[in-house]
Amino acid sequence: MGWASVGGLALTGLTALLVLRTYKPDWAPLIRLAVAVIFLGLILTMMSTVLDYVNHLTAYSGALDGETWSLLLKALGIAFLTETSASLCRDSGEAGLAGWVETAGKLEILLLAFPLIRTVMDTVADLLGMG
Repeated sequence: MGWASVGGLALTGLTALLVLRTYKPDWAPLIRLAVAVIFLGLILTMMSTVLDYVNHLTAYSGALDGETWSLLLKALGIAFLTETSASLCRDSGEAGLAGWVETAGKLEILLLAFPLIRTVMDTVADLLGMG
């Protein structure tokens, strides 16, 4: 799907949302959620191509091992889901809940990064002769 189709989908969703908000305000969150799910599907489809390409490059260069690559993909997924969830909360008028969702997502990524941080610290200690 090209950029024009994505823009058209966004404008269609926005128009449906604005019209429904006027006549049936109770349906607005459902339309917003449906458009978000459609965009999530589009993003995942586009990301699969990008990830295949990056995976090919890293396998060719040997820059990232499997564990590091897995951590990066998990962190990217957490970031996308956190941002989407927080945006939906914010759009529904729950800014406080959106802040908590963002905080939980950041902490989850930090917890996910601890093994990578430990590996870097061990490598630095080995280089400095402290390990």
